[in-house]
Amino acid sequence: MKRDHSIVTTLDKFRQWGLVNACEQQRAGWLFLSTFPFADALTRAESLHVHIKVDVVSELRLDEIASTGGRLEYQKEGFVKFCFPDGLNVIFSSIPVSQDELIEGPVARRGRPFVDHFGIDLREENDEVKRVFDAIPCTAKKLGWGHVAQGESGQGVHCCHVEVQAKHWVYPLSENGAPPIPLEFAYGQLKINDQSGGCDLRPMDPAQQGAAENVTCDRQRGESR
Repeated sequence: MKRDHSIVTTLDKFRQWGLVNACEQQRAGWLFLSTFPFADALTRAESLHVHIKVDVVSELRLDEIASTGGRLEYQKEGFVKFCFPDGLNVIFSSIPVSQDELIEGPVARRGRPFVDHFGIDLREENDEVKRVFDAIPCTAKKLGWGHVAQGESGQGVHCCHVEVQAKHWVYPLSENGAPPIPLEFAYGQLKINDQSGGCDLRPMDPAQQGAAENVTCDRQRGESR
């Protein structure tokens, strides 16, 4: 995937609308630099998605987003996904999509909007892509970054209305005091199921004390993809 200029330009529209800040846009551009530690994965990605948390999805100007070339792919209460021709998918949600949100209180609640995570979508199921996917935890460990795997049981990862084979979540270190933006690497074809939602939320950064010990699947009724 080599569409960095187009994708950063598209995100500039969202920055102008106040949905992405300059730091988040810059971090999206970092994914396309030669210094990005997971460049092999991005090169083999079918698409890149940016998941943005907002207070109220229904208040978004969907027609304005569509006018920039975005195609509305999926919509339900509190969740909407747009696909752009350059391989960028932009997702907005106001329902819980992460374990972090399940333990948010009214005082500690993080202000919206903000980028919850960047997703690198490895859809091709072949030996080469699987090798790159399997190497992600080792790279994260060398960098000293947090990592959480999903789907290792062979049951797939179920979230929102879709399922994939497996995911690796990587948590970069904080930089200049700015909150780190998690990276999601999803492996396998996207299987659509409009009849039911999944319960596999984005895991909390393992560096956080007691990250997920009180969060079970029964409580995870949000959407993450």
